[in-house]
Amino acid sequence: MPIRPNLPVGITTVTPPAVELYSKYVLVARTDTAAFDACVIPKNTIISGVFVTGQVLNNAVTTAVIDVGTNPGTTNELLVAFDVKGATGKGHYTAGAFAGTLVGVINASTSGSTADVLYKAKVTETGGASTLGGPWLVRVEYYYPQQGATY
Repeated sequence: MPIRPNLPVGITTVTPPAVELYSKYVLVARTDTAAFDACVIPKNTIISGVFVTGQVLNNAVTTAVIDVGTNPGTTNELLVAFDVKGATGKGHYTAGAFAGTLVGVINASTSGSTADVLYKAKVTETGGASTLGGPWLVRVEYYYPQQGATY
């Protein structure tokens, strides 16, 4: 591999340090209209990404969305109102604009970073219940930052 000239001071093959990604997988069915315990993410980790994979669009009358958070549909979200009735309900997608405020920050949530955090998931449908759709696999990726680092 060629050496890049003019690297910023402090950038080497060992800095910044590499991190190992971990994943939690949650299966969400169209009938999961009440929040359920989805996964526990360890304290002091950083959520690096949320992804959704589905094979069948939800056919609710008006809308159908997935929320994942400590209180899905309100605050402290990993995934906010991810549309599974529209085009993003079928295929593999990053959370993108549906990423919540807890993506990319130390896993503190409402309990500070002193305890592991339980996340819940649910589907919200409006205009009438669905008869088809899903299930959807939600993948939450996280990592432990190097000691002293906040990224």
